[in-house]
Amino acid sequence: MKSVKEILDAKLDLSMEIMDLEYDKKVYKSRLEQLYIEMEEDAEPEGGPICDEYADAIHNKEQKIEELSKLIDEKKKELDELENLI
Repeated sequence: MKSVKEILDAKLDLSMEIMDLEYDKKVYKSRLEQLYIEMEEDAEPEGGPICDEYADAIHNKEQKIEELSKLIDEKKKELDELENLI
């Protein structure tokens, strides 16, 4: 069984990791919003290569945000499990 100090250290490490992931997610969301703005200004309304480039970039950012959300949820569950050990 882990000592209380080890559990608290693990909780702190997980909390910091969650904060970093949440910051990364916020940055990706901000970049995604910026892409939407740029797409409205630059892309052709009827579609075309520029529109396709923006669509790919937006899709990639949305996927990354989803991955980060899942990872944050997993880390929060780990943190909850550590809470139960104390």
